[in-house]
Amino acid sequence: MSFIQVNNLSKQFKIFKREAGLKGALQSFFNRQYENIYAVKDCSLSIEKGEIIGILGENGAGKTTLIKMMVGLLHPSSGSIVIDSHNPWERKNIFLKNISIVMGQKNQLWWDIPASESFLLNKSIYNIPDIEFKNRLDELVDMLDVKDKLNIQVRRLSLGERMKMEIIASLLHSPKIVFLDEPTLGLDIISQSKIRDFIKYHNQEHLTTFIITSHYIKDIQELCKRVYVINKGKGLYDGNFDNLIKKINPKSKLIFQFNNTPKEHVLKTIKDKYDIKVNGLQITGELSEDKIKLLLIDLLKIDYSKNFKIDELPVEEAMRSFFMNPDLFLNE
Repeated sequence: MSFIQVNNLSKQFKIFKREAGLKGALQSFFNRQYENIYAVKDCSLSIEKGEIIGILGENGAGKTTLIKMMVGLLHPSSGSIVIDSHNPWERKNIFLKNISIVMGQKNQLWWDIPASESFLLNKSIYNIPDIEFKNRLDELVDMLDVKDKLNIQVRRLSLGERMKMEIIASLLHSPKIVFLDEPTLGLDIISQSKIRDFIKYHNQEHLTTFIITSHYIKDIQELCKRVYVINKGKGLYDGNFDNLIKKINPKSKLIFQFNNTPKEHVLKTIKDKYDIKVNGLQITGELSEDKIKLLLIDLLKIDYSKNFKIDELPVEEAMRSFFMNPDLFLNE
């Protein structure tokens, strides 16, 4: 069995329904109506020890609900989860000591005291031996470069500094699994990069399993080879992230600059053969990899220019198109 095994997991919520206005209020008072809604439906996945996996989905897709069931904060309506031989919702101490969760929108640190004091509280909660605590804290503080911030009130720290402290707090007890929900939310580019570098380093050094949800595709690109895509509560895709992007948008953008103005009839032949745009001496086109190679061969026969580049189309646009109509891509 895999380190983490999720089978046919579902979570259903009972939602109260009522029409707007006084009439709706009176009707609902005497005859309440409810609707059962699936936040997660029949999701299955396996995760190996030491893996970094990204969980992708739009707002309301079911990502956070799935995470909450995996850490035991919510009990599923049906299905099963086994994490390192434990059932999460039993909330056994041995299980809780081996997991940690960081949510970008919620704080686990005490707001009015320095982070160092919250770390001491975690030391007591998890019964971390003195020497182990000191060595672990020193390592994490050095890696995240926050030694001079330890004794400052958490409320006075920047968003990036607070997130670093949150991550330190979550790793002090050496968990086997870390759930990161929007770990770079609201951070500047430099802070985002430092957090991502730290996660990669920690994963390689300690073989910690990271399960990451993020709206920043850059986080997923740099950290996760594998993604699990969820949409309207259902798992849509489980596999290599790069392969998904190629499936969604297999095109790249070519920009080619002629040295000299090509003959009109030659240019017309090229335009008839490929879907391109011509603007003076510049040609641009969004084509598949194979067609770009063929186009380049034809263009270089006309003008041996070294002034060209091939760019991948923005991943964010590809994912936006995917979530608008996932069946269009996955059923191809």
